[in-house]
Amino acid sequence: MGNFDMLRAAFVCSFLAVSPPVAAASGEVSSDRSKAEAAMQDFNHAMLSILRRGQTELTAKTRPVMIIARNVTVVSENGEKSYPRDGPGYNELKSVSHVLLGIIGAVTPWPDDDAAMTRMTKDFTTIRSEIDSFLAVIDGLDLPKDTLAKQRDMLTMAGAFIDKALKDENLTRAEVTQAINDMRPLWAANMRDAARTELDSLHRAVSAARKDLDADAWARTYVVTHGGPNVRAVNVVQLYLQRVMPDKVAAGQVLFAVDTHGKDKMIDYAGYTRMQRIVGAWAFGDPKRMEVDLLGYEAGAILDEMIPALPPAEATLD
Repeated sequence: MGNFDMLRAAFVCSFLAVSPPVAAASGEVSSDRSKAEAAMQDFNHAMLSILRRGQTELTAKTRPVMIIARNVTVVSENGEKSYPRDGPGYNELKSVSHVLLGIIGAVTPWPDDDAAMTRMTKDFTTIRSEIDSFLAVIDGLDLPKDTLAKQRDMLTMAGAFIDKALKDENLTRAEVTQAINDMRPLWAANMRDAARTELDSLHRAVSAARKDLDADAWARTYVVTHGGPNVRAVNVVQLYLQRVMPDKVAAGQVLFAVDTHGKDKMIDYAGYTRMQRIVGAWAFGDPKRMEVDLLGYEAGAILDEMIPALPPAEATLD
């Protein structure tokens, strides 16, 4: 055996001799990390479970809660009571006005090929058919004669536009805009009448509910309403509550639950909000701190360092 072969054999033997301990050490590190990660997950789960337990108990103690949804419902320590807020004609006025949404949906996205044109034609045909079916029985709606006449006029105008659009192979955006503007006085009147109807029924229900609560219960009451994120700032219910109970709004007792539906979930939202305020107060001395991303302030400072500035436009220097 030559010197090279002897060296190679010695190297192989030495490698085989030391390899098992290295592998074992690597396995031990991997095992230790797995144990640590499992313990970390158990720890995190336990902490959050305790937090949720506290939130659940806090929610149960958050009484009374006034839920403003289809009806106004007050949930108190003694049970619950609902106050109807059905306004005559509200659903009818809102539903007829939705012909506008149908037209906008039919031309969105704006058709730019044969497939899109076919889709738009199908949608327009459906709208025309629905208008005909509705007009045939619309007199059965329980609406004043002048209001009913406006609904019939709006649908008739929409139908005339649809008929023209179905015959026009080169429909323009300007023609759609003109049709919407022609109907504007009618659907604007519907919005105004619907808002009046909703406010009247809402005020009647809230006033009755509030009358049934004594001063102490009212002071403790959280008011929860709901809706989509796009109407969070300005909507009928929020504007009404800001006007009739500004003290509760200022005290943070009027809550808007985004995309939350059902009495129980809206009550849960009140408990969740209160828990978040308690966390903010304990941890930061600021009940509103949790309304900001927990890492938000730190992230802003880091981004100042991380992202280089671009040369400002001259307009921003004036």
